[in-house]
Amino acid sequence: MSVQLNEVQKGLIDKIAKENGFNDYELTTNKGTEKGDNFLGILTTVTIKNGKDKLELILKSAHQNEVFRKAAALRAAYLREIYLYENILTEFKKYQEIHNVVDVFDNYAKIYGSSTVEESECLIMENLKTQGYQLWNKQQPMNSEHISAVLKGYAKFHGTCMAMKHKNPELYVKITKDISSSIWENEEFVTNKDLFEPFFRGVMDSGYKSIKDDPDLTEFLKTIEPKILDMFSNGLKDPEYKISLIHGDSWCNNLLFKYEGSDNNIPSDIKFIDWQISHVNSPAYDYCYFFLAHSPKEILDDYKTYLKLYYDTFSNQLRSFNCDPEEIFPYSRLESFT
Repeated sequence: MSVQLNEVQKGLIDKIAKENGFNDYELTTNKGTEKGDNFLGILTTVTIKNGKDKLELILKSAHQNEVFRKAAALRAAYLREIYLYENILTEFKKYQEIHNVVDVFDNYAKIYGSSTVEESECLIMENLKTQGYQLWNKQQPMNSEHISAVLKGYAKFHGTCMAMKHKNPELYVKITKDISSSIWENEEFVTNKDLFEPFFRGVMDSGYKSIKDDPDLTEFLKTIEPKILDMFSNGLKDPEYKISLIHGDSWCNNLLFKYEGSDNNIPSDIKFIDWQISHVNSPAYDYCYFFLAHSPKEILDDYKTYLKLYYDTFSNQLRSFNCDPEEIFPYSRLESFT
């Protein structure tokens, strides 16, 4: 089913088309996501075609419902993600090239354009699914190969960031100073009941719904609910955690995997998507969020193996920049966070 675009989106797509050599072209748009796949955005597939030549894109646009926009800090989320793609990730790419890093962190989509117009916030990126990338089945825990691939990707990301922080602190501060805090780490959002309470209640209601048939887990969630609230309002501000830029949203729908051949047990590549709540925090945030949310029991029981895998990859990335990992972020400190 074709999707209608607004004038801002049409203009942006036309600009991208011309920049990529499509002066006369056929434009096709379709719904790009299933219900529940993307919380903060509307995904639309965009195909620009002229004869045999075509450009496959994905348009990620913000919801326009005023109540939802306020409750989810939606404008801030889109401005954050646009900044990540157009500034942070671009600087990381340059920094790795300068230092001749071999095993580069490039596990993200290419961005073609964006809009910061109020109520028309959007990003247009390469369509990774047309290149063979797939989502993981969110109803299943991941196997060792997928867990390892994600942890290695995060390790390269954190390592690149912390190398820049150590060797070029002026550049690091310049590019991270405006995104050092979470989009939800502000007094207006946390203290404004009209903004925060609908968001927090929605999160908790989803949790209770998922465990409604387990009275023990339901009782446990009731016990820790005040602690979760305190974490949102106070825990994010602790300077002890302000170590590195993090992805911040590590559930499986923000991870795309590619495979060689028909074997979907071993990914050949991974891409991290949805950078809307990225901010400065502890690398352990990404590690723990992902590892605890997606690992089966046998992998959770063997957590030290995977912690070491992450740290070994992280250390190798730092050494690519001639940095000492034990000086910058020792293994013992990582362990203390996990």
